[in-house]
Amino acid sequence: MNKPFVEGALRRVGTATLAAARLGSLPSVRFSPAGGGLFGRIALLLVAAVLASQAFTLWLTVRQREDLLAEQLYAQVVDTLADLEGMLDTIPRDDRTAFLGSYNRPGLPQLLPLDAARRFAFNAQVPRLGMQLAGRLAANLSEPVEVRWRQVGERRELWLAVQVVDARYWLVMPLGRFLGPPLSPTLIASAVVAFVALLAAFALAWRVTRPLSKLADASRELGAGGTPAPIEPAGPREIRAFTAQFNRMVAHLDVAASERRLMLAGLSHDLRTPLTRLKLTLELQPDNPDRPDMLADIDELSRIVNQFIDFARSEEGGRMEPVTLAELADSVVARFVRGGLAVRFEREAEPELLADALALERMLSNLIDNARRYGATPITVTLAEGAGMAELTVHDRGRGIPPGAREAALAPFERLAPQRGHDGGSGLGLAIVSRVVQQHGGMLLFIDPPQGGFAIRVRLPLGRAPSPPALSSS
Repeated sequence: MNKPFVEGALRRVGTATLAAARLGSLPSVRFSPAGGGLFGRIALLLVAAVLASQAFTLWLTVRQREDLLAEQLYAQVVDTLADLEGMLDTIPRDDRTAFLGSYNRPGLPQLLPLDAARRFAFNAQVPRLGMQLAGRLAANLSEPVEVRWRQVGERRELWLAVQVVDARYWLVMPLGRFLGPPLSPTLIASAVVAFVALLAAFALAWRVTRPLSKLADASRELGAGGTPAPIEPAGPREIRAFTAQFNRMVAHLDVAASERRLMLAGLSHDLRTPLTRLKLTLELQPDNPDRPDMLADIDELSRIVNQFIDFARSEEGGRMEPVTLAELADSVVARFVRGGLAVRFEREAEPELLADALALERMLSNLIDNARRYGATPITVTLAEGAGMAELTVHDRGRGIPPGAREAALAPFERLAPQRGHDGGSGLGLAIVSRVVQQHGGMLLFIDPPQGGFAIRVRLPLGRAPSPPALSSS
């Protein structure tokens, strides 16, 4: 019997399952409507763009209106000064006061002597429109132009100190028609447009991110070992193409998993029969020095075949039913005790959960068997309950798994270097445990107890949880 050759053949067949089996260890991606998700970021970007465009439009409207009013006011001031200079130039100096008395009318431009400003109170600040007008006049007249602003109720006047013919006067310009209507209608219209644009922005963000959220949910289900239903392609062209490709990938993985399970089951069944026949033949042979070693080799190969069968079965979700975890653990521990292993069971709680009883039994058996192979006795199995979770801990007195190798120890067909090729295993023990924990929405933790030794703790929800599992060390 060439045991290494048979074992190597089994390993080569098993490595075909490695890529798909590791899907459960992929990090999950969640698209949430919170600010940190894609929906929130797209919505925030669109909101910022809409508000910025509205603010720029309002600013541009106000500036253009002010520039237009300033141009109109400047043209009227220039025309008024030209008319007054033409008229005053033909009137004797002593008759100008009487002329201005008849010329000045309320609500129209007026020309007043400089001392007229003493009879009125002016505002401390002049509008920007008046300052612009004074600056432009000073530049064109090549002389300074004093400007004042007076507002009493609805009456608003701009006073400009200008030179007319051979004297200085106050040119009083009423600004009622130059200040224009209030901005309230423009602000209301802008707010309505912004609101409609924001609704459209949120609708667009939802349309883009909704298909991605469905893909994220499906990828989490795929990573947890399930087979998600096909997703209806929706959204932009690129996302529809991505969704169709994802559906094809899921279908191919499902077909590959089915073929892999069929191949493993058939291979394991085909190998079990000749191994049983070889063992029976050796037991019937006369005693010889090689007989114990050959029987041990056959037993090791049988254990490898059984691990392949267990690994293939762990890919299939079993029937969920109420399980009393204390009774299940007590039964598994009693079986190892009957086999002569120094293991005891400490029951601190009586949790019940919805689970696959056969899968949990297989999980606990692998944990105890790993502790027996790679740890040291005595082994303690503890069952407790806390925070809505059942906690099953297997503690041995060995050195445990180094922190840097713990994640690799969960991968299928991976074994630590000191045990490689000498323990009769196939590197599937902890991989089966990890897969069962995933299927039950639990957590797998590596623990270094303060009292020494090494422990692996499995936390299972008392109600079946679909969330992906977590791996941590403490």
